[in-house]
Amino acid sequence: MIGPVLENIRILLCRPEPSSKEMAKVLSAVGAECRCLPTIDIVMKPLNETDKQKIINLDQYQHVIVVSQHAAKFGIDKIDEYWPQFPLDQNWFAIGRKTSATLNSSNLNLISPEQDVDSETLLRQELLKQVNHQKILILKGQKGRNHLQQSLVEKGAYVDSIELYERACSVYSSSQLTQNIQEFDPHYIIALSGETLENLISLCKKANISINQYRFILSSQRVANIAAKYGLKYTMVPQNLMPIDVIKCIAAAEK
Repeated sequence: MIGPVLENIRILLCRPEPSSKEMAKVLSAVGAECRCLPTIDIVMKPLNETDKQKIINLDQYQHVIVVSQHAAKFGIDKIDEYWPQFPLDQNWFAIGRKTSATLNSSNLNLISPEQDVDSETLLRQELLKQVNHQKILILKGQKGRNHLQQSLVEKGAYVDSIELYERACSVYSSSQLTQNIQEFDPHYIIALSGETLENLISLCKKANISINQYRFILSSQRVANIAAKYGLKYTMVPQNLMPIDVIKCIAAAEK
């Protein structure tokens, strides 16, 4: 069992909900004082008639790929409106551990639910290697990556997608930002996507709040490069994005 390795460490989490509260709970369990300030709001999109028809024709797809936990939640909710049970002999794939966990509670044929896979790993799945003339449906958010869809089309598949939600920059008053950043004065700020970080920078710029002095936990070198572009010098990238890896990253920095 991990002890209070982050005792007296103040951490500001800027991830979307529910991820922010979930990670805060784990970090608090090892002694950290956490506050959540999500900079991305996940907003469900109404379906147009074309997308409704794709759900009505769900049984025509051999495979369904779900790219995020939000797409899983909103997608299942929409499918439940049209299908009392899922079509038989249909393979479902999840990108990400949380996506898999969200789908796993439904009565569908989820392939490799224990594996935490990304798009590149998914494309190496045996069932997706030979997809010529097969129909595939992708459930995702607005403006999501097109790499997966393009790769499947290049393999000869017929691919449809449904954008189930959009990401919007969260709205805060200057006083809310002051309380959670300047007054809370976190030792670390966690921003695990480029959009999360850029939204935080934009919000702080409008409120005339400097964040250049803070240390940031970021998701990748690509996001660290974005931080550098905006003059943020103190950045760290954990080996992975699980809470235990974030804990290890901060603990190592404190030594």
